[in-house]
Amino acid sequence: MKQILLGLLLLVNVASYQDCRESKLNMTVHVSPQANHNNPVAVDLVLVSDKKLLKELMKMSAKEWFEQNRQIQLDYPKEKHLNAGSWEWVPGQSVKLERVSVRRGIVGGVIFANYFNAGPHRVAINARTDILLTLGETDVCVQSAKETPKPCS
Repeated sequence: MKQILLGLLLLVNVASYQDCRESKLNMTVHVSPQANHNNPVAVDLVLVSDKKLLKELMKMSAKEWFEQNRQIQLDYPKEKHLNAGSWEWVPGQSVKLERVSVRRGIVGGVIFANYFNAGPHRVAINARTDILLTLGETDVCVQSAKETPKPCS
């Protein structure tokens, strides 16, 4: 019984360590030839260490994020969030990204894509799992990099 408890404690500690370590996020990007109705798409990756802030960001549309992100950065100290990347891609563009550093304490991330049409155009990500980001014609989607790519709208 003692060995079972020690084994469970070890598993819990390893799981906790996974969230505390510094790591790298590998993000593969596919930009549809018809993305954003054949217009460039601005994309922001925001990594967050504060669960309350993450919940607030998940209530925002991409349009709201791009309009208010400067104020959000002023309202929340740097240690609670990190704008880890800002890009703008054109339809059909081939994208090669450097791996993104994910510092210790990051609890999640949000990707905002600035489309012309109405919609939330945001996705939550696990910042410690490699992802495939697809910019479709009218929306953004994300999936595990290990999955077979699926089309996005």
